[in-house]
Amino acid sequence: MSGAQAHAREVIVAVASASGRAAVLMVRASGPDASDVLRRVDSRMPFGPMRRVVRAGEIELPIGRLPCLVLTMPGPASYTGEDSFELLVPGHPTLGLAVARALETTGIARSASPGEFTLRAFESGRLTLEQAEGVAATIAARTDAELRAASMLRAGVVGRGADAAAEAVADLLALVEAGIDFTDQEDVVAITPSDLRVGIDRVTTSLRAMLQGAISMERLESAPWVVLCGAPNAGKSALFNALLGRTRAVVADVAGTTRDALVEPLRLDGPDGPVEVLLVDAPGVDGTVHGLDALGQRMRDEAMRRACVRIECSHDGTWTRDSDPSSICVQTQSDRASFRAVDGWLATSAITGDGLETLRERVAAAVLGLAAPASAEGVVLAERHRALLDEAVLHLQAALAAIGSGRVLAHPELVAAAMHGALESLGGIAGRIAPDDILGRIFGRFCVGK
Repeated sequence: MSGAQAHAREVIVAVASASGRAAVLMVRASGPDASDVLRRVDSRMPFGPMRRVVRAGEIELPIGRLPCLVLTMPGPASYTGEDSFELLVPGHPTLGLAVARALETTGIARSASPGEFTLRAFESGRLTLEQAEGVAATIAARTDAELRAASMLRAGVVGRGADAAAEAVADLLALVEAGIDFTDQEDVVAITPSDLRVGIDRVTTSLRAMLQGAISMERLESAPWVVLCGAPNAGKSALFNALLGRTRAVVADVAGTTRDALVEPLRLDGPDGPVEVLLVDAPGVDGTVHGLDALGQRMRDEAMRRACVRIECSHDGTWTRDSDPSSICVQTQSDRASFRAVDGWLATSAITGDGLETLRERVAAAVLGLAAPASAEGVVLAERHRALLDEAVLHLQAALAAIGSGRVLAHPELVAAAMHGALESLGGIAGRIAPDDILGRIFGRFCVGK
């Protein structure tokens, strides 16, 4: 039993908002005694069982009373399946921590560990394991493709397919085991070998179709890096902004303005539909590196190491420091009166848009086969799901091999054992059968407060 499971009856508390500035910040709590915790710090908390309401509250802090908005959600109809509440307070991080601390000092609440709220939702049956993985994937998503994949996991698309297959296997298995019970009665045949073979073939075909039409979650999470590189003040940041269609990087005539690697998702029109890459504005390279410049160069080197495509930027077409056959050589600032085009370089302007569409097309062609579709049909499979579906298919193939060709099953016990194995593999997708190490690996990816 994990630490979170051992303390499942405690009230857990966390600041559930992301870091950074916001008008409102959320503090979340969940547990059987959540109403008692809230009553000890909120002078406006009514007596009696917790009800589903949104109301004004006042939290007692060492510095005084803090007005807030209180959302109370009694179990089992809450996210975690337990009595829960959320406090919305002004969006100052220190204030959020003070409110969480006030809840913990009641003596019946403690700080939540990463993913513990969603773990409790899984343990209470409010979420399947696949849906919990979808929550984690949503938190970590950087691109539209990853968000789409996460939404499919949260919707339980893979789980529904696995459940349908499991239902079919369970029905067939019931008939196989009924036949085992009547092996001493030759005139009783619960299911003929031919009918069983047809049923197993149907399930195997559906599972193989799911595997063949699926997109790997790992592929979606590893979008190709397209890195803008070149000398300082070569127009990389202006080109970065122009490709994104918005101002993300600071642009100035002073060399060395970009000191870290900026990473943003970029959608491109590929030959088979939209694809997404991660566009990176890396610091320029010069001969003097110290202090922050040295840190920037290390970040640049890491970006270059991960680059699938390099866009070499230069005013005059002379930058060749990192050029390789896969690089796209881009001559920037073609709108300048002094601009002179150089053969072999793509002329671009972040101001007029000259050459940007051609650059997009070249990048899309360069990442062909590497980038996952931004909006593709088919299910999204994590490696764990794919392995379990593969296992189920292997078990069903073993069951087919043990059927035989006579009027009755040649080896009914072997058939039943293989079909039980298929059911266990299919059940593992939703988490009905999940070892503790698998649970720890999944929920350990969460942030605190989720």
